[in-house]
Amino acid sequence: MRDGDRWAGKCLICNGWLSFDQRDGVGVNVEHIRPRSAGGDNDLGNLALTHPACNAEKGRHWDQRRARRRAAGDYAALLRRLQERRLARWRDPDAPAGAGDATAPAPLPPAARRTAS
Repeated sequence: MRDGDRWAGKCLICNGWLSFDQRDGVGVNVEHIRPRSAGGDNDLGNLALTHPACNAEKGRHWDQRRARRRAAGDYAALLRRLQERRLARWRDPDAPAGAGDATAPAPLPPAARRTAS
């Protein structure tokens, strides 16, 4: 939700509250659900806001190639949960204010849902 230049929402990873000034973005990170190093892109459906610490933790423990291979099933399940949460929270950026839930973005293609080899 927005209040002037302030924005409040929830972290995709921990579900805790986020609050930041949209002019500078301090206090929030843009998370690639499927990291670019594993074939993710900058499509809005693959991006979400997170706490900087949550984004760093996911990067350290899950997004590195070695970690993805070691726990491929757990990593795939994590990405599915994050993608499902992202889709549930989707709001069309082009919809008029107060329009409620708009059309969700297209889900990630099957290749993007698989873990990177």
